[in-house]
Amino acid sequence: MKYTIFKNQGFTLVELLIAGVLFVSIVAGVAALILYYLKSFSFSFEELRSVNQAQYAIGTMLRELREARSGENGAWPMAQTDDATIVFYSDVTNDGRADRVRYFLSGTDLKKGVIEPTTAPVSYPPANEVTKTIASSIDEGGKAMFTYYNGNYPTDITNNPLTPANRILNTRYVGIYVRVNIQANYAAAPYELNSGVAIRSLKDNL
Repeated sequence: MKYTIFKNQGFTLVELLIAGVLFVSIVAGVAALILYYLKSFSFSFEELRSVNQAQYAIGTMLRELREARSGENGAWPMAQTDDATIVFYSDVTNDGRADRVRYFLSGTDLKKGVIEPTTAPVSYPPANEVTKTIASSIDEGGKAMFTYYNGNYPTDITNNPLTPANRILNTRYVGIYVRVNIQANYAAAPYELNSGVAIRSLKDNL
């Protein structure tokens, strides 16, 4: 009678170590892919949110600037015309009275401030201004957010855009440029938005 002797065919220590290294490498690779996907998804979602915010903000600015008019105290429709700040009078609270409206850039936030007129004697107390952030992740890259033009634009390119000294009284058209850049160091180009609006109450080139 013959007996068959089976030798132990288990893994050696070296084989176990190699298998362990391969397993860890695979897990690390899968984890890296998951993190990359989550980061890309988060970036895309944040960019879409920021762009939508900026588009809505520009749409609101266009409507309000188009209807800019004299203040309830007789003030000129345009009160401040800087590169990153614009102040004007418009009925944004829909009560039939012109409010003092301020759009300005604070860091990377685009903000809006509104002051409603008081009763007689009419005034616009700065302490009554209500401000809120209407868009975030704004990086203008050194460009002006607001550009101002007279009533002869675009025919007149010699005197346009207006210089700071000539803006308040001569502005008839306002150009708006907003650049959304949620991560300056991320490998993605900023999203640029351009638009403009003529101020109806100041139109003089009929």
